Amino acid sequence: MELKQYALADEKIMINMIKDFWKDHNGEDEDDEEARADLIKWSKETSDRLYLFKEDDEVLGFAHLGSRGAGIDWLEHLYVKKDHRKKGVGSKAIELLEAIVKEYSISMYIEVAARNLEAMDLYYRLGYDTLNTITIRKDFTGGYKEMTEEKIAEHRFSIKKKAR
Repeated sequence: MELKQYALADEKIMINMIKDFWKDHNGEDEDDEEARADLIKWSKETSDRLYLFKEDDEVLGFAHLGSRGAGIDWLEHLYVKKDHRKKGVGSKAIELLEAIVKEYSISMYIEVAARNLEAMDLYYRLGYDTLNTITIRKDFTGGYKEMTEEKIAEHRFSIKKKAR
């Protein structure tokens, strides 16, 4: 498997994968223009890098690295096409990204939604076992279903997903 930096020739496949990413991630349907706006933002930021991962000329997914300063990169988005999941593609993509980031940084950060237990398990298996930043939220309306509850620093937090 190889990483290929995004190029304009990849726009159509990227738009489709971004739409699939948001559908899988939060159940939302993006249209082409919304996905194109994400693509432009992720590929035009001077500190961000967008990669497709490929094997034998087949695109398996994408990864978006973003810099938030101090020479540290964050894996902002990782997407593996459904028919390539559970085959080591995500692990290999992260390994290739780490090789790039290790050239200029001592760490790579990954932000993961608490409800995305599958991704969290993958990242943990790959050695991402240090808490750095915790994002907490206050819901003003319903629409969420509690999945579980976790205790951090003597506080209890709900992990919720969108009710469907």
